Amino acid sequence: MVESRCSITNVKTFSDRLRHARQLRGLTQSELARSCGLSQGAISNYESASRKTAKEVFRLADILQVSAAWLATGAGPMEQEIPSCAYKISEPSSAPGQSYSWPFPRIPPDELFALSPGDRALIEDTVLSLMQSFRNKLRRR
Repeated sequence: MVESRCSITNVKTFSDRLRHARQLRGLTQSELARSCGLSQGAISNYESASRKTAKEVFRLADILQVSAAWLATGAGPMEQEIPSCAYKISEPSSAPGQSYSWPFPRIPPDELFALSPGDRALIEDTVLSLMQSFRNKLRRR
């Protein structure tokens, strides 16, 4: 769970909630814009209240990992509810319905998902590269 760094009284408008969530996630306006497929100017306009609401509120909420209802209206909790089953995975070769728990015991899922989308993509690329290396090593044996 992410701790709030400013009083909830400072996040009464959509623009304030967007800026607050973006800063909590450690993203610049440009990084958020790239992750959402928007321009940095659009994010700036939302945060300065030149645009009152975003039709991309669901995309923004998803990237920022906050509740879309909270982002749009301030209603409900800020943090996105992640069902406990979200961390269950199935191996392609496993029997139907068989699932496994989170594969990285030293990496809490909430810490991984708190990273920016770009950082998560870098981690995924790194893991894929390591897996390919191990597969190549096994083939040479």
